[in-house]
Amino acid sequence: MKAILEAICLCLAFSMYCHGHNINPHIQGMLEKFFKTKKVLWKPRELHIESEIPIDLKVKVLSTYEMKGVVDKYPQKAKDCSELLKADPKRKGKDGVYVIYPDLHNRKEVFCDMTTEGGGWTVIQRRRDGSTDFYRTWKEYKHGFGDPSKNYWIGNDVMHTLTNSTTQLLRVDLQRFNGEKGYAKYSRFSVDNESSKYQLSASGFSGTIGDALNYQNNMKFTTKDQDNDRHGGNYNCAHAWHGAWWYDACHHSNLNGLYTSSAQISAKHPVWHSWKDKHEALKRTQMMIRPSK
Repeated sequence: MKAILEAICLCLAFSMYCHGHNINPHIQGMLEKFFKTKKVLWKPRELHIESEIPIDLKVKVLSTYEMKGVVDKYPQKAKDCSELLKADPKRKGKDGVYVIYPDLHNRKEVFCDMTTEGGGWTVIQRRRDGSTDFYRTWKEYKHGFGDPSKNYWIGNDVMHTLTNSTTQLLRVDLQRFNGEKGYAKYSRFSVDNESSKYQLSASGFSGTIGDALNYQNNMKFTTKDQDNDRHGGNYNCAHAWHGAWWYDACHHSNLNGLYTSSAQISAKHPVWHSWKDKHEALKRTQMMIRPSK
């Protein structure tokens, strides 16, 4: 909308100049440059000259420009799903993939939960089936991977950016293969930067599935190609349990483990041990964050 108003002002100035009001002799060039630099498709529709009576040096130059493109209804870049919801409360209840700008510069597609507890949750981890491989490298977990509409990891750098400036809530929603659902919520959640190996901080637990992050709190992130766990020796927890996580020596939760199609009992699968006091593979997992205020 701002871009269109600027264009109208330039067009009016162009018209005044052509009618004898010397606002800026370069106004036509400025107008054409404006349309080229803005993200707007434009082309002149018509251009003709009408003489005035009596005939003298005065001429009237009439130009019509056609503009095509998507008008950004929300020119302010939203850094997370909570800001998207605040900008348009009508999004409430409309879960789906949205575009955010975590650092206010770089674009990121994420899944937004606009329903749970009022909505505005930015999903940082999501698993619906086994079509996406989560046994990945440090670099892939750093930048993120997958399809936000199905299975994905938002990226450790984005996670740090979102949790570094504002106190965040974390909500973990899980579903067993028998259909039972449960959740865990943490009133304070943050992930440190890469130089600190994306160290986890989670506190203030509440929920129905137990606190399986407590054992791994304050741990560094470990992948199959970067061992930061506390097991010692040449033992890599990510390699042993087919995942990537904030392993201690090794885990009580492993939500990025090897997906399976049934409720198998094995610590290498996506599990949350404190829920049923066993390493039972889960059907669906989702981790999401939202500012605490």
